[in-house]
Amino acid sequence: MADSPPQGDFKILKVKEIIDPLPPLGWELFETALRVGRHFLCGPGEALKVIAPAHILSGEFRGELPKMAAPGAAFSENYCFLPFLGDRVEEYKSLLLSRGGGALVLFPDREGASTFWKGLPPEVKKDGVLWTDNSGPGARKRWDRVRMGDFHLVVGSPSAVFAPLVSLQTVIIEDEGNPSYYSERFPFFNARSVAGSRARLWKGNVVYGGGIPSARSYLKGLSQPAPPQSEKYLFISMRDARNMIVPGVKDPLPVSDAILNRTLEVVRDKGTTIWVLDRKGYSSGVTCGECGRPLTCGSCGLPLRWDDNRGIFRCGFCGEEKPVTDLCPFCGGRSLQGSRPGLEGAKIIAETVLGRDLPVHLWHADIPRTASSRKKMIEDLAGGGIVVGSRKSLELCDHLTVPLVCWLDADSLALAPFIDSSVRAFRAVWESAWRGGGHPGRKVLIQSRRPRAGWQVGLVAGWDYFLSRELEKRKKLE
Repeated sequence: MADSPPQGDFKILKVKEIIDPLPPLGWELFETALRVGRHFLCGPGEALKVIAPAHILSGEFRGELPKMAAPGAAFSENYCFLPFLGDRVEEYKSLLLSRGGGALVLFPDREGASTFWKGLPPEVKKDGVLWTDNSGPGARKRWDRVRMGDFHLVVGSPSAVFAPLVSLQTVIIEDEGNPSYYSERFPFFNARSVAGSRARLWKGNVVYGGGIPSARSYLKGLSQPAPPQSEKYLFISMRDARNMIVPGVKDPLPVSDAILNRTLEVVRDKGTTIWVLDRKGYSSGVTCGECGRPLTCGSCGLPLRWDDNRGIFRCGFCGEEKPVTDLCPFCGGRSLQGSRPGLEGAKIIAETVLGRDLPVHLWHADIPRTASSRKKMIEDLAGGGIVVGSRKSLELCDHLTVPLVCWLDADSLALAPFIDSSVRAFRAVWESAWRGGGHPGRKVLIQSRRPRAGWQVGLVAGWDYFLSRELEKRKKLE
């Protein structure tokens, strides 16, 4: 806009029609699109495709839009790093009760967001909405109502990071170092960073929370060193474990007497024990007993795992599936065997320990679960039992009393090809000690080839000690 036309030889045309009296996204989301495009190297056009729903991009949205609020007085950053989620939730509720303007609360998963939403008092929920996905029949209506100013509080998973609030003065990011905030497909961005940037644009208050801080937050000089919690952890050497044989699998699964005995004690007392093993399937790989070659995916070349429940060999990366066979595709031999036991193999061992009197359930991300089936499983475990699962099984701590968590192979957690694999391992085991209402008396048994070594030292010394050592190691790589 200008008070007078610029100099030059051209003709000024009259405006024939005003398409939108006000920008459908508002000033802040347009600026966010520019920032996402620059920072994550995808361009503002690709960013807008993620930020704006289809009916906005196609021009279908119509209505008298409310004027966007003005930014606040000053931007501020605060932190809430407490071991127990329940304590953090109370802090978040206090912030929402005293907030001025709109608020956005992000959790790394739908389950956490839904649980938090259900626990909010009515006076907080009255002008809010739960936002856990960007699809479905109600997604368009929800987006429109938030943009029209009907809702001033949005609680959701990372998919809610671009909620078009007309005012945003409070942003809460729970478990801010969780890798789930990274998008899994193009454009690749970090929802945690985007939410913080939105708070900065609005000159609002952003609160980073979690059981432990991310390296980024820690480097800002946090003054909340975690106290040592040595009484929660019991470290066990795999050298002292029993080698449990799983039929059809070459390598045994080490399970110590401490895990077996304590599991029986907990289950007999009508408690639930979680055995955690980050290897899905009956076996994590398949090899030929004659030529020794592993079966690999025809599309991406990675090893296939053996899913006995479904009768398939499956690639854990691209999802390619093949029917189970005993014929080697390389040498024609008929002695295919599993390499290392996975969750289905561990479940067989758990069933052997308990017999047939008490339930043993399998739990990981590839198992489709409805709310009713999960409720039925929780009811089945009310009298005690074992859950054998991946890290995802820890979410059951929110619904059950879990006095014992056993990590069957803690070393494998830090073997992933990521620079922060040790941090992810530490976070997972730390969370297992504190998650859910039954954490005060919980014990965490950590079975390892090198107990109390490497990243495991931080479990006893606290996250302040762990992160300082971890960042020192990263500096040596520069």
